[in-house]
Amino acid sequence: MNCPRCGTEIPKDRMFCPKCGYAIQIVPDYELDIEESIAETRNEMAGTLGSLFGPDGQRKVSQENIELPTLQKKVSLFRRAGMAIFAILVVLIVITFAASSYYLSSTGKNGHNLQEADSAYEAGNYAEAVELYEKAFEAENEAENTFLFNEKIQYADALHRIKLDDKAADVLFSVIERDPENMDAYGRLIDILKGKSDYETINRLLAGCSDDDIFEMYKDYMTMPPDFSRAGGRYNDEITVELSAAMTGDIYYTTDGTLPTTASELYMDSIPVSEGKTIITAIFVNPHDMVSKPVRMTYEVVFDVPEPPVILPVSGNYAEPEYITVSSPNLEDVYYTTDGTEPTVSSNQYTNPIPMPLGKNTLKFVSVSDKGVTSPVVEMYYNLNIVGTCSSEDATAYVAASLVATGALLDIYGNVPGVNGHYKYLCTKAAKEGSRIYYIIDEYFESPDGTLEDTGTIYAVDAISCMMYRAKVGRDGRYGFSLFF
Repeated sequence: MNCPRCGTEIPKDRMFCPKCGYAIQIVPDYELDIEESIAETRNEMAGTLGSLFGPDGQRKVSQENIELPTLQKKVSLFRRAGMAIFAILVVLIVITFAASSYYLSSTGKNGHNLQEADSAYEAGNYAEAVELYEKAFEAENEAENTFLFNEKIQYADALHRIKLDDKAADVLFSVIERDPENMDAYGRLIDILKGKSDYETINRLLAGCSDDDIFEMYKDYMTMPPDFSRAGGRYNDEITVELSAAMTGDIYYTTDGTLPTTASELYMDSIPVSEGKTIITAIFVNPHDMVSKPVRMTYEVVFDVPEPPVILPVSGNYAEPEYITVSSPNLEDVYYTTDGTEPTVSSNQYTNPIPMPLGKNTLKFVSVSDKGVTSPVVEMYYNLNIVGTCSSEDATAYVAASLVATGALLDIYGNVPGVNGHYKYLCTKAAKEGSRIYYIIDEYFESPDGTLEDTGTIYAVDAISCMMYRAKVGRDGRYGFSLFF
């Protein structure tokens, strides 16, 4: 039923209005036939009593005994039961009256203040409404059954209207604590927190919400920071980093350590991270243009340094040439120089055994990984001094003379009729096959501007017999020899 004074709905288990304190009157229900018997008997009694008085109102004198009618038997029974019920009702009414009197003494004034506060709120007088609400709440019974949810929410809204947002938020938190399914309280609190840019509190509020409907209604207000597919740290290879968000919205990021904004790069695909140091900073922006806290990850990609190549034979003095072989522990490419300069990927690439150069030489080697990282340089020192019948200079002159003798050359200077330029022969290395040691002589064509071009023709001269041979590099990189004539 509703309170006849203020119209507030009164729960069935209440004896007074929870808002204004109005006491409820309890009237017992009797059976209809019992009520009719009581009415009939009441009329009979009235008739009998009327015969005792005359028209002038004076009592009549009579020798007859007048008998008053009695209720039917069931009325008598009811009277006995009714008296017991009546006694109980009297006790209840006394208790109710006492409680009501106590409640009215403490809250009657509150009800008036609340009514005036509601009126001020509806009229837009929010500062006045706040003052009246606070007066009403001063003596409020804080028990669960007297917590005035609607008035508390209006009180919070009035506080918000007069820029007291912190206090308004506290009030709404208290409402939600007592009524976790109060969607209106959630909405107003989220609006206040959004205005304060307190997005982290909104996240915690909704993360702890137990009502699915409320969560679904307001989940788009969450600003959870983006997730990174990889933790920051050091990596020995190139990686890609993926960003994701738990809610609907956009992710913006930077890779130079600066703070991203909505004008930064919009995340669309995985982010490549190459060699060096990369700092990825990302933010999440929800559909309400609320921005999450930035998340930053630092990645450092440092490629593994390959192990240096292994070179044989060892450095030293040699009277007989040996092939120089190279092995790479992890099968990286190996580059080398024979003039003492630092090797790079533009230097000679090792593919086959290298004939040992004549004289004193410094050879340098490096392994280069597929990431372009070079190993420490390995330096090898060789001093090849062949003791034979002829020297390398003799071998070179013998080749030129032999070619003149066959008509391949016009003279020992390498001239050829009708050719602008001349051939040149150089001996820089030696090789051994079986017990024979050969000087290796490469043929070049020197143009008038001094440019040398390797013709690919190779000759050899036996260091002991001084016989001339043709030489050819086999598939294994080693030389094979055949007589020139």
